Parts: sequence; structure tokens; C-alpha cells
Amino acid sequence: MKQLLAAIVIILLIPSAGYAFPMVSAGKQHLQFGFESIDGDWRVEFGYGRFFTDELLLGMLFTYERKPARATAVSGVMEYHFNLGTMTYPYLSAIVIYEDHPYNDYFRYGPAAGINHFLTPYLSLDLKARYLYSSSSRRDEDLEFIGSLRVFF
Repeated sequence: MKQLLAAIVIILLIPSAGYAFPMVSAGKQHLQFGFESIDGDWRVEFGYGRFFTDELLLGMLFTYERKPARATAVSGVMEYHFNLGTMTYPYLSAIVIYEDHPYNDYFRYGPAAGINHFLTPYLSLDLKARYLYSSSSRRDEDLEFIGSLRVFF
């Protein structure tokens, strides 16, 4: 276990030695790609966002998921990033999702927290957890863990 933790720390610290300034500042934009697969069900997310201040990002996500029924979704996202002076930026987020299912359409909304770790000034790994409430009584609250890649420009 100690070896695994040491390897993770080394992997996270190596990029910070070579690059001092990730692309997190007002006016910067990003494209995001995420994928999740569980028990044969899968989901693909594509996103776009723009920093309006050095900390505040507003964006949209487009999602397609293949479960027993196909579904698409459009999301609005607001993220507040915390600059720790490293290549890792934790953030808090709020999300509103409109989901279109074959037999039912509804909204889901809720908070999220994540870590955006930069591998280079233009490429980052994003890991987040979000807890979503549903406007439909048929779906309960849901805790989701999502990983994605972000490309900044």
C-alpha cells in the first residue's frame, strides 16, 4: 500500500517540476471528454467551458448514455477553482441536467466537487463526484463518480 501511495505522489508531482503555470485564467477555454462504463452500460460526455474570472468557469456538457434505453442530456455547469499554487486545482461545482429518455424527460441538479490535475499546461485529468437530485419521483438521488480529460486553449 505504501508503494502505491508513493507512486501516486510521484506521478502527481513530476509534472509540476516542468511546468509552472497551467491554463487557468480569465478568458481561457477548454474541451472535455469523459467516458464511464459499468456492467455493460456506458456513458460518453463532451463538454466546453470558459473561465470568466481566474477562478470561475461556466460551461456545458452533452451526454449520451447507453443503458437498457438510450438517453441524451444537456447540462449547464458552474465551477469555482481554488488556486493552490500547484498543478492541482480542486473545485466546487453546481450542475443542472436536462435528460431526454424515450419515455420520460426530467431535470437533475446538485453539487459536485472535483480535482483538476494538470499533466501539462494544456492537458488535465479531471476527477469529480456529484450528488444529483431528480425532478422525477421515479428516480432517487444519485452519487456519481466521473473521470475525464480536459484540453485547454
